[in-house]
Amino acid sequence: MVKFFKYIYYWLTTALAAVVSFCFYPCRVYGRNNVPRSGGFILAANHESNIDPILVPVVCPRQIRFMAKDSLFKNPVLGALIRFGGGFPVRRGMADRRAIKEFIDSLEAGWPIIMFPQGTRGGATVQAGVGFLAVKSGKPVVPVYIEGTDKVLPKGVKFPKRSPVKVVFGKPFTLPSDMLHDTAAETIMSAILALKLS
Repeated sequence: MVKFFKYIYYWLTTALAAVVSFCFYPCRVYGRNNVPRSGGFILAANHESNIDPILVPVVCPRQIRFMAKDSLFKNPVLGALIRFGGGFPVRRGMADRRAIKEFIDSLEAGWPIIMFPQGTRGGATVQAGVGFLAVKSGKPVVPVYIEGTDKVLPKGVKFPKRSPVKVVFGKPFTLPSDMLHDTAAETIMSAILALKLS
Protein backbone atom coordinates (compact mmCIF):
# COMPACT_ATOMS: atom_id res chain seq x y z
CA MET A 1 0.00 0.00 0.00
CA VAL A 2 2.84 2.39 0.87
CA LYS A 3 4.47 1.62 -2.48
CA PHE A 4 1.20 2.49 -4.23
CA PHE A 5 0.91 5.84 -2.44
CA LYS A 6 4.54 6.65 -3.23
CA TYR A 7 3.80 5.94 -6.88
CA ILE A 8 0.74 8.22 -6.86
CA TYR A 9 2.63 10.95 -4.97
CA TYR A 10 5.54 10.81 -7.43
CA TRP A 11 3.39 11.18 -10.54
CA LEU A 12 1.13 13.83 -8.99
CA THR A 13 4.12 15.99 -8.09
CA THR A 14 5.63 15.30 -11.51
CA ALA A 15 2.38 16.36 -13.19
CA LEU A 16 2.40 19.59 -11.17
CA ALA A 17 6.01 20.20 -12.20
CA ALA A 18 4.98 19.58 -15.82
CA VAL A 19 2.35 22.33 -15.57
CA VAL A 20 4.98 24.71 -14.20
CA SER A 21 7.31 23.62 -17.01
CA PHE A 22 4.69 24.41 -19.63
CA CYS A 23 4.13 27.88 -18.13
CA PHE A 24 7.74 28.92 -17.61
CA TYR A 25 9.98 26.79 -19.77
CA PRO A 26 8.33 25.02 -22.69
CA CYS A 27 10.48 21.98 -23.33
CA ARG A 28 11.36 20.01 -26.45
CA VAL A 29 12.54 16.47 -25.76
CA TYR A 30 14.66 14.33 -28.08
CA GLY A 31 15.67 10.67 -27.83
CA ARG A 32 13.14 9.64 -25.21
CA ASN A 33 13.07 6.19 -26.83
CA ASN A 34 16.69 5.74 -25.66
CA VAL A 35 15.48 5.40 -22.07
CA PRO A 36 15.38 1.68 -21.15
CA ARG A 37 11.86 0.46 -20.42
CA SER A 38 12.97 -1.73 -17.54
CA GLY A 39 15.92 -2.32 -15.23
CA GLY A 40 18.18 0.01 -13.29
CA PHE A 41 20.43 2.56 -14.94
CA ILE A 42 22.12 5.89 -14.26
CA LEU A 43 20.72 9.05 -15.83
CA ALA A 44 23.75 11.35 -16.06
CA ALA A 45 22.95 14.96 -16.93
CA ASN A 46 24.74 18.29 -17.11
CA HIS A 47 23.71 20.77 -14.43
CA GLU A 48 23.05 24.41 -15.33
CA SER A 49 20.19 25.47 -13.04
CA ASN A 50 18.28 24.59 -9.88
CA ILE A 51 15.35 23.51 -12.03
CA ASP A 52 17.32 20.64 -13.63
CA PRO A 53 16.44 18.09 -10.89
CA ILE A 54 12.77 19.05 -11.34
CA LEU A 55 12.85 19.00 -15.14
CA VAL A 56 14.38 15.55 -15.64
CA PRO A 57 11.56 13.62 -13.87
CA VAL A 58 9.03 15.57 -15.96
CA VAL A 59 10.52 14.49 -19.28
CA CYS A 60 11.69 11.00 -18.30
CA PRO A 61 9.13 8.24 -19.01
CA ARG A 62 10.33 6.19 -16.02
CA GLN A 63 9.86 6.87 -12.33
CA ILE A 64 13.31 7.72 -11.00
CA ARG A 65 15.20 8.05 -7.72
CA PHE A 66 17.73 10.70 -6.78
CA MET A 67 20.28 11.67 -4.16
CA ALA A 68 19.83 14.89 -2.18
CA LYS A 69 22.20 16.62 0.22
CA ASP A 70 21.67 15.44 3.78
CA SER A 71 21.01 18.95 5.11
CA LEU A 72 17.61 18.90 3.38
CA PHE A 73 16.57 15.99 5.59
CA LYS A 74 17.13 17.91 8.84
CA ASN A 75 13.61 19.27 8.48
CA PRO A 76 11.52 16.17 9.25
CA VAL A 77 8.59 17.23 7.05
CA LEU A 78 10.73 18.15 4.05
CA GLY A 79 12.86 15.07 4.56
CA ALA A 80 9.79 12.81 4.60
CA LEU A 81 8.46 14.40 1.41
CA ILE A 82 11.81 13.95 -0.36
CA ARG A 83 12.00 10.31 0.70
CA PHE A 84 8.41 9.71 -0.35
CA GLY A 85 9.26 11.14 -3.76
CA GLY A 86 12.21 8.79 -4.23
CA GLY A 87 15.08 10.79 -2.73
CA PHE A 88 17.69 9.60 -0.27
CA PRO A 89 20.39 11.56 1.61
CA VAL A 90 24.07 11.80 0.77
CA ARG A 91 26.79 13.54 2.76
CA ARG A 92 28.86 15.66 0.43
CA GLY A 93 32.63 15.87 0.54
CA MET A 94 33.11 12.34 1.84
CA ALA A 95 32.60 8.70 0.94
CA ASP A 96 29.09 8.13 2.28
CA ARG A 97 28.88 4.34 2.48
CA ARG A 98 25.20 4.36 3.40
CA ALA A 99 24.32 6.46 0.35
CA ILE A 100 26.50 4.30 -1.91
CA LYS A 101 24.78 1.15 -0.65
CA GLU A 102 21.32 2.63 -1.22
CA PHE A 103 22.40 3.77 -4.68
CA ILE A 104 23.63 0.30 -5.68
CA ASP A 105 20.67 -1.46 -4.06
CA SER A 106 18.23 0.82 -5.90
CA LEU A 107 19.89 0.09 -9.24
CA GLU A 108 19.78 -3.64 -8.52
CA ALA A 109 16.08 -3.31 -7.68
CA GLY A 110 15.49 -1.85 -11.15
CA TRP A 111 15.38 1.87 -10.37
CA PRO A 112 16.79 4.58 -12.63
CA ILE A 113 18.79 7.17 -10.65
CA ILE A 114 19.61 10.71 -11.75
CA MET A 115 23.11 12.10 -11.21
CA PHE A 116 24.83 15.35 -12.15
CA PRO A 117 28.55 14.69 -12.79
CA GLN A 118 29.41 18.39 -12.39
CA GLY A 119 28.15 18.28 -8.81
CA THR A 120 27.14 21.95 -8.74
CA ARG A 121 25.42 24.22 -11.23
CA GLY A 122 27.73 25.06 -14.10
CA GLY A 123 30.60 23.23 -12.44
CA ALA A 124 33.80 23.31 -14.47
CA THR A 125 35.10 20.04 -13.05
CA VAL A 126 33.63 16.56 -13.22
CA GLN A 127 33.20 14.64 -9.95
CA ALA A 128 34.79 11.19 -9.92
CA GLY A 129 31.87 9.84 -7.87
CA VAL A 130 29.67 9.28 -10.91
CA GLY A 131 32.47 7.29 -12.54
CA PHE A 132 32.96 5.21 -9.40
CA LEU A 133 29.24 4.38 -9.15
CA ALA A 134 28.90 3.60 -12.85
CA VAL A 135 31.90 1.26 -12.79
CA LYS A 136 31.03 -0.35 -9.45
CA SER A 137 27.40 -0.98 -10.35
CA GLY A 138 28.08 -2.17 -13.89
CA LYS A 139 24.74 -0.67 -14.89
CA PRO A 140 24.09 1.27 -18.12
CA VAL A 141 24.56 5.01 -18.22
CA VAL A 142 22.06 7.13 -20.16
CA PRO A 143 23.59 10.54 -20.95
CA VAL A 144 21.21 13.51 -20.81
CA TYR A 145 21.97 16.95 -22.22
CA ILE A 146 19.95 19.88 -20.86
CA GLU A 147 20.01 23.22 -22.68
CA GLY A 148 18.44 26.51 -21.70
CA THR A 149 17.63 26.09 -18.01
CA ASP A 150 20.36 28.57 -17.11
CA LYS A 151 18.31 31.21 -18.95
CA VAL A 152 15.10 30.24 -17.14
CA LEU A 153 16.61 30.47 -13.68
CA PRO A 154 20.18 31.79 -13.62
CA LYS A 155 22.26 31.76 -10.44
CA GLY A 156 21.14 34.40 -7.98
CA VAL A 157 17.65 34.74 -9.52
CA LYS A 158 14.68 33.62 -7.43
CA PHE A 159 11.82 33.86 -9.93
CA PRO A 160 12.01 32.06 -13.30
CA LYS A 161 11.45 33.77 -16.62
CA ARG A 162 9.89 32.16 -19.68
CA SER A 163 12.46 30.68 -22.02
CA PRO A 164 12.56 27.49 -24.14
CA VAL A 165 14.47 24.43 -22.95
CA LYS A 166 15.77 21.34 -24.75
CA VAL A 167 16.50 17.91 -23.30
CA VAL A 168 18.29 15.18 -25.25
CA PHE A 169 18.49 11.55 -24.08
CA GLY A 170 21.43 9.64 -25.53
CA LYS A 171 21.86 5.93 -26.08
CA PRO A 172 22.76 3.87 -22.99
CA PHE A 173 26.29 2.52 -22.63
CA THR A 174 28.28 0.62 -20.02
CA LEU A 175 31.83 1.16 -18.81
CA PRO A 176 34.58 -1.46 -18.39
CA SER A 177 34.89 -2.82 -14.86
CA ASP A 178 38.60 -1.94 -14.75
CA MET A 179 38.23 1.67 -15.93
CA LEU A 180 39.69 4.32 -13.62
CA HIS A 181 36.98 6.32 -11.90
CA ASP A 182 38.28 9.70 -13.08
CA THR A 183 38.43 8.40 -16.66
CA ALA A 184 34.93 6.96 -16.34
CA ALA A 185 33.57 10.29 -15.11
CA GLU A 186 35.22 12.16 -17.98
CA THR A 187 33.85 9.60 -20.45
CA ILE A 188 30.34 10.11 -19.11
CA MET A 189 30.63 13.90 -19.27
CA SER A 190 31.94 13.71 -22.85
CA ALA A 191 28.94 11.56 -23.81
CA ILE A 192 26.63 14.20 -22.31
CA LEU A 193 28.26 17.10 -24.14
CA ALA A 194 28.27 15.14 -27.40
CA LEU A 195 24.46 15.37 -27.37
CA LYS A 196 24.49 19.15 -27.72
CA LEU A 197 22.30 20.15 -30.66
CA SER A 198 23.61 22.65 -33.18
